[in-house]
Amino acid sequence: MNTENTLSAHIYVCHHSNGNFFTDDVFTPIQVGRATSSIALQIPGDDTGDNLSSRNAEYCELTAVYWAWKNDHADWVGLMHYRRFLDFAQTGRTSDRYGCIPVDLLDQSTQREFGLDAETVIDLLRQHQDIGAVVPKKWSVRKVGFSTLEEHYSLAPHHYAQDLSTTRAVLAELFPGDEVLFDEVMASSEGYFTNIFLLRRDLFQAYCEWLFAILFEVERRCDLTNYSAQARRVYGYLGERLFNVFMAGRVKQGLATLELDRVFFKKQTMSEKVARIPSVVPPRPPAHAVTIVIASDNNFVPHLAALMESIKASFAPDRFLDLVVLDGGIEKSNKLLLERQFGLGLREGGLHFLDCKNLHADIATHMHFSVATFYRISIGELLPNHDKALYIDCDTIVLADVSTLFDIPLDGKHVVAAAPDIIMKSFINRGTPALLDAGGQPASLYLRHYVGLGDEAQNYFQAGVMLFDLDSFRRLDVGTVAISDLSDRKYWFLDQDVLNKHLKSKVRAIDTAWNCVNSVNDICDALSADWAAKAREDFACPRLVHYAGFEAKPWNNRDAPLAHFYWFFLRRTFWYESVIAKFQMPNSSQFVHTSSKLHRMLSAIWRRLPRVLRKSLGGLAHFINGRV
Repeated sequence: MNTENTLSAHIYVCHHSNGNFFTDDVFTPIQVGRATSSIALQIPGDDTGDNLSSRNAEYCELTAVYWAWKNDHADWVGLMHYRRFLDFAQTGRTSDRYGCIPVDLLDQSTQREFGLDAETVIDLLRQHQDIGAVVPKKWSVRKVGFSTLEEHYSLAPHHYAQDLSTTRAVLAELFPGDEVLFDEVMASSEGYFTNIFLLRRDLFQAYCEWLFAILFEVERRCDLTNYSAQARRVYGYLGERLFNVFMAGRVKQGLATLELDRVFFKKQTMSEKVARIPSVVPPRPPAHAVTIVIASDNNFVPHLAALMESIKASFAPDRFLDLVVLDGGIEKSNKLLLERQFGLGLREGGLHFLDCKNLHADIATHMHFSVATFYRISIGELLPNHDKALYIDCDTIVLADVSTLFDIPLDGKHVVAAAPDIIMKSFINRGTPALLDAGGQPASLYLRHYVGLGDEAQNYFQAGVMLFDLDSFRRLDVGTVAISDLSDRKYWFLDQDVLNKHLKSKVRAIDTAWNCVNSVNDICDALSADWAAKAREDFACPRLVHYAGFEAKPWNNRDAPLAHFYWFFLRRTFWYESVIAKFQMPNSSQFVHTSSKLHRMLSAIWRRLPRVLRKSLGGLAHFINGRV
């Protein structure tokens, strides 16, 4: 033990998602289960050094206890939870029937009130130099209708009595005599709960050696095959009871303890240290793989499924389909269905979901755009093990073998390959003004001067289908530069404009048939004769249909141009009936039909207006021209 002036204490506060990550010389936030988490919080994790991080689903907060045992050497070591703490200030406030002081919010004010700071904790330890443990006040299970701790465990949801029996048997074998303590504790109605404590180092060392010897042997004997996710947390549940057994033995030997009230915070302020790039990334694909990346949230799952089926239908049988979904919040049940559907009829492939729901959430959007549009900017960081990837927007249907597109060479000079944006060409010819927030200039001037493309404005590409040389993309650090640019300045078409800006002269053009917008008939009159002819040829024989625009999407307008391709592939998914049902709701079909008819009428009127008048109407253009 160090002297009074150098007393050290570390209390690890367990987190598994974004929260109040306060930290000082005593309190340290730690992400539990980081090894298997889909996100990496910007705090220390339990996955370094000697650790049990990958077994967090069964051990719960005990993975943090194990990590501290193996990797920390402070004089005192403790554990708290992101909403459960000890009242180190000893406020004397009233506890509820669950033995906790209920507090609405954990913020800086309540943090100070309950002494959740280094100064208060160290002062408390110095005032009580005779103790070896700071623990919660004991709580009686009689307050919730049980007579003993054994009954409380055996009858609680997601608990199995046989696991308790197995633990007793292991205890008797490994530490003869401790089963007597076990029986005494289990027959009692009071105990320490929620696995929170602060222990002197020598006591903490002895506790961990004893605890994990028991739990590892229990784990070896238990079969969790048919346990639910909640029930699989068994070793965390057992550890909570075993702490009482260990402490009972030490108290009998004369250990002095300090019991403090528990505090439960109903909510907490959110830290700015949120998850950015997922901690779990896909492995390097095999040499014959075709990597396709698609961004989707839960609302877009039916359309993701239809796109996935269309890719599989034309996919080369001798290639490996490496499909990566940038997940903006897809429900687990939908992921399971997508995984099942992915494997049907596919010879070789792998499906990966990357949790991106916290990615770039702080960047503002406008019009119809969602934050998911920014995911592709970070594709280099999201796929660190990949050399090449084909990004495809989720509102598309593939009608040709994408391996031929994926195999287009990118020689270092060309960082990406993409199709010219014919809708932007129509905007340039019509003099459509940009958003007022982005300068409000006519499209040609906006691209040349505001975006900074100069003469390259004529080569402006559509970002819905992009083939990436990821090594070059990472080397140029385009993702970081683009995100910084979007954070500092407003752009008309957001990341598409910024990608055009920072990839200027580094883009290889691909055939526009690989990005055929289904609204071409509405814009051909504003294209040059050559581009209008090419657009009509693409429409007659597309390789990839892009349903760009609100009315252009079949799920908004079932009579949208080229909608039959979407409906054909949607019928092969689990979601066909749910999408069709929306059109069968009272008045919904009539509304969609009316809105589509109105949109076509407004488009026709708009095209006939003098250019000066169109310019003065400004932002109305973004609805009329099908980009919403």
